[in-house]
Amino acid sequence: MKRTLLNQWLLLAFAGTSPVLWADNAAPLQVCYPKADIPAIMATLDKNDDQLRIDSSKAELVDNKTAEFTGPLQLTFRDTLLTAPMARVSKIDQSMFADGGINYYSPALKVSSSSFSAQLTENTVTMHDAEYRFITQAGRGYAEVMSASDQGIVLNKASFSTCPEGDNGWALEADKISINAEDGWGEAWGSVVKIKDIPVLYLPYMTYPVNDKRKTGVLFPKIGSSQKVGLDIEVPYYFNIADNYDATLTPRYMSQRGTQLKSEFRYLTNQHQGSLYLEYLNKDQDKAGDFGSRYLSHVSHLADFNDRWRATVDFTDISDDSYLTELGSDINSQSDTQLYRQATLSYYGDDIRSDIQLQGFEILGNYTKAYAALPQLNLSSAKPIDLGAGLQFLWSGQYAHFANDSQNVKSADRLHLQPTIRLPYNTAALELLFEGSLLQTYYQQNMQLPSAVLDKSVQRSMPKLSMNGKLHFERDSTWFGGNALQTLEPQIQYLYVPYRDQRNIALFDTARLQDDYYGLFRQNRYSGLDRINDTNQLTLGWTTRVYDQQDTERFRFSMGQILFLADPKTEFEIAPDQPPAIAATESIFAAETLLHWQKRWFLNGGVQYDSQTKRMVKSNVSLDYRADDKKIFQLNHRYSRDVSSNEIAQLGALGTMPIADKWQAVASYYRDINNHRMIEANIGFQYESCCWAIRLVARRQIETNLEQAIDNFAYPVKLDSGIALRFVLKGFGDSAGFDVSDMLSNGLFGYRRPYLLNN
Repeated sequence: MKRTLLNQWLLLAFAGTSPVLWADNAAPLQVCYPKADIPAIMATLDKNDDQLRIDSSKAELVDNKTAEFTGPLQLTFRDTLLTAPMARVSKIDQSMFADGGINYYSPALKVSSSSFSAQLTENTVTMHDAEYRFITQAGRGYAEVMSASDQGIVLNKASFSTCPEGDNGWALEADKISINAEDGWGEAWGSVVKIKDIPVLYLPYMTYPVNDKRKTGVLFPKIGSSQKVGLDIEVPYYFNIADNYDATLTPRYMSQRGTQLKSEFRYLTNQHQGSLYLEYLNKDQDKAGDFGSRYLSHVSHLADFNDRWRATVDFTDISDDSYLTELGSDINSQSDTQLYRQATLSYYGDDIRSDIQLQGFEILGNYTKAYAALPQLNLSSAKPIDLGAGLQFLWSGQYAHFANDSQNVKSADRLHLQPTIRLPYNTAALELLFEGSLLQTYYQQNMQLPSAVLDKSVQRSMPKLSMNGKLHFERDSTWFGGNALQTLEPQIQYLYVPYRDQRNIALFDTARLQDDYYGLFRQNRYSGLDRINDTNQLTLGWTTRVYDQQDTERFRFSMGQILFLADPKTEFEIAPDQPPAIAATESIFAAETLLHWQKRWFLNGGVQYDSQTKRMVKSNVSLDYRADDKKIFQLNHRYSRDVSSNEIAQLGALGTMPIADKWQAVASYYRDINNHRMIEANIGFQYESCCWAIRLVARRQIETNLEQAIDNFAYPVKLDSGIALRFVLKGFGDSAGFDVSDMLSNGLFGYRRPYLLNN
């Protein structure tokens, strides 16, 4: 065996320039593509080694100008390898030639060709009758002539496909393909896309990415149909403005509504990130309503100025309340009943935490307009102040200005101060906390008309005393024959807040909170500060858990109850003629459980029960089977006594399972038990091979009517039916999210908001 060492004669252009056409096909590659036969010597090569090495059975030097190598030979340079029966290297014209069956290998590419030639001074390589295949990702093809240089690769009379050998699912054939290694993009001339060897699309010219860079161009269209909008076609066009800025314009054609334009602008800097979104329909052609132009706008922004300062903006606006239910949106769900709007500037100091916030809600439908907080300033101590003897001091404060021209109290100012002294005691087995607070609140209410109940100025002062204790026990146990650890965590809380008549205060940001087990230990059963319920109560609860040998939680059960030592008096009302909703007077019993008795089976449940009125407040239960991401089944039931003053009971089922090789079925069904009607039904079928996929989804659901109560039988509900089709050539477009879990979570098969209650 003879070895010849030639220094700095050749720079193989393939080294470091192999194209990366898609980044999300690593998993299918392992299943669909057999492992490439890579010579063992590849593992020993060094990409930083600039010496050209040739191993051959025989080497002959002719006139000290040409070196001829015969017998099986191996040529290595950096991390690339070339094998051939013979090779000839000319020192005069700085060229190399090999034929007789060539194999070229790099860390990402394998090429087999009939001949190989290289011009060393120009750093170019040419291969004829080249069959190429990517090693680390899916992709293969053929070229009559393959040329490579420092600038990239050119393929003449070439083809490309991500399908494995023997699969003609799809292929791209072109007169010429150019791959630029520097800018990371490929160009093709005279391209024909074939599916099952049938030409379906001709493109005189096209570009596509060969790494993770982005470029301006058309994205895959979306096609669907529904009774509300008719035929629905979207064709996104992407603009790559800069590395940290981009935009997408999406014309959307709806046969029954007209042509809508969607636009999104995204940005990302060291300190800022966010997006600006706009949907605009110049003229809605629906004959049932005179809408005129319709739009949706959305702004999302996050700014991290430094470690202490942060700002956020989240704002959505629509032209009319029916926009979401009739046209849908990529930003909000069709069943959303309100739009949240806020802008916040926060400061995180060593001693003080603060934020100033502008906040508001737009309630959709013919409902009372909500108050906006313009602004709201929150201040609090960042850490407890040590007073000695184990005592700690904390404080918090809030100022808010509320505005609502549609209410009698058109504006109000609220100032709240809350100093707190606490005494904690913690050990490995015991947590104990004694706490005392003074809640001091001032209101200035500006009324449009005099009120017999509400006062212009209100001062409310009330103390709050609490004690919370929790024990931690554990013991060795067993779980279905295996070793396990069981814990027991009893908890007790005493809470005292005296009664104050608060009916002279309007409701600005207050609503009754629903209880679960953890909610039993809240210190106020209302959100906001306009109502603070009086109480003299004892809350008892306990939780037990079982962990297996892998520290997986196999079982959890929690239960607790509030015991009133004196009857509460606070009612959720502001005037005698307005009846209370759920008042803070129930003695709630709550329990929750998780049972993971077998690897694939899960049971979750919860219940809240009013032990005084003997009525169920809320319950939910779900049974899940999760074999893998392609075999999932869930059966669920939920009940709530009060969702916007409506009682809701629902039964639902969803599941996905393979029905044949490469075929998947997904379905879901939700039913309103009280009103004896279907809420939503979906069914979808998906075929997915290694290199292409198609999905067909059909749905039927109740149209959201914001003007009609959920239990109003005077008007029959309307059902909307729709169908959607999506097709993807893997490696030739964006296949991210094209999987079964996406079908369950993208809104078609997932839970919705409580008004059509799948949340």
